[in-house]
Amino acid sequence: MQQKEISRWLKAITIVLALMGAVFFLYIMPVLAMSWRDADESLAYLFMPGLLYGWCIAVICYAILYQFWKVCVQIGKDNSFSKENAKCFRNISHFALLLAVVWFAGIVFLAILAVRQPGISIFMITAVLLSVMISVLTAALSHLILKAYELKQENELTI
Repeated sequence: MQQKEISRWLKAITIVLALMGAVFFLYIMPVLAMSWRDADESLAYLFMPGLLYGWCIAVICYAILYQFWKVCVQIGKDNSFSKENAKCFRNISHFALLLAVVWFAGIVFLAILAVRQPGISIFMITAVLLSVMISVLTAALSHLILKAYELKQENELTI
């Protein structure tokens, strides 16, 4: 598989993820929030803060997708091992860590308010763990890409 073809596939996947995210954050999440608000009046006060919280998560997710798009562009230019890609993966790592902090803040907020929803708690704990895992993996990938770039630079200087 050629670099341009890999790049096209990765861009297509990124677009599909962005569209799925738009459907989720702009339609499914508000509909679910309204149904939960209507089903349990004691949680009605969490409706708007919950939507704002979800949209904050959406902004971080789209920042990650944007950074990944930049990686896809570099792959299409046959420039996989570059400082730009290392920087993009480092940024993705930072955004994923920020996402973990936001998820954890949500857990703390719900605990302070004594909201007892085990399904939501399990989902949020899983999201924290996945975000941390993605952060660590992309940080390692950033480091490896930077080392590969440095080796590539050394080889280009060797006659």
